[in-house]
Amino acid sequence: MTIQQHPIPGGTIESLTLPGGTGMPLVVLGGVETGFRRLSGTEQLLGRRWASRAEQRPVTILGRPIPDDPADANRIMHPRVIADGVAIALRDLGIGPVSIEAESGGGRISLWLTVDRPELVDRLVLAAVSSETPPNSPMAARMGRWIELAEAGEWETFFGMMAQQMKAASEGESGGFAAAASLQPRPATPERFVGELRATLDPSSFVTDRLAEIGIPVLVLAGELDQVVPLAATRQVADAIPGSRFVTDPSCGHTVRSSFTDYDAVVEAFLAEGDR
Repeated sequence: MTIQQHPIPGGTIESLTLPGGTGMPLVVLGGVETGFRRLSGTEQLLGRRWASRAEQRPVTILGRPIPDDPADANRIMHPRVIADGVAIALRDLGIGPVSIEAESGGGRISLWLTVDRPELVDRLVLAAVSSETPPNSPMAARMGRWIELAEAGEWETFFGMMAQQMKAASEGESGGFAAAASLQPRPATPERFVGELRATLDPSSFVTDRLAEIGIPVLVLAGELDQVVPLAATRQVADAIPGSRFVTDPSCGHTVRSSFTDYDAVVEAFLAEGDR
């Protein structure tokens, strides 16, 4: 497994492709935490996570843009700008149309890609996604606090808070984030994480008004106990996309990919409907 670098205006995007079956190629976009570090060095972890999906189809995992100049992070990490970069990476890889499986912040990027470049996206899976971050909302306040802690370098407090907020309201700490909190790591590329958070708060990143343009099959998944992206915000996305399917898990929080009951089976059944 080899990480590829795709030049984009002002930076690069990394990709890792897992060869797979004959189904439609799948592109995976993670949440804003993808900006903590590069894909390089995580090949084995990503290979294990997506091996089951690759049994049916080739899977390409995309990282967040890496700016040539860290000072340019706020611009290059705007969801619509990232979507433009994703389009360039898909062209370089020679794939498209593709299915996209996106979580949290990756969902807004995939929505921009779908409305701006509809010829590239054939099927869309969205988990714990919002199409906007309303000013003065609890969601905006939470992201603002994350930005404050990250910019101050208070990573112990930051990861401890995130561990609590990623869990379902009725659960113990979410494993991965709890481990990060206990280790108190400093992200390798914090400017990318902060840049995307700032852009997500910018009204120019809101895509709600364009969701009715989407004419492909869309599956929207949400945890009813999500403390980061409220259920109502994800329902808004599902309601605005014509013909979308909305499925919730009453015991799941924000970490839908790891906590949603039978997540992989539900998603693979949906993706299989689009295989040629």
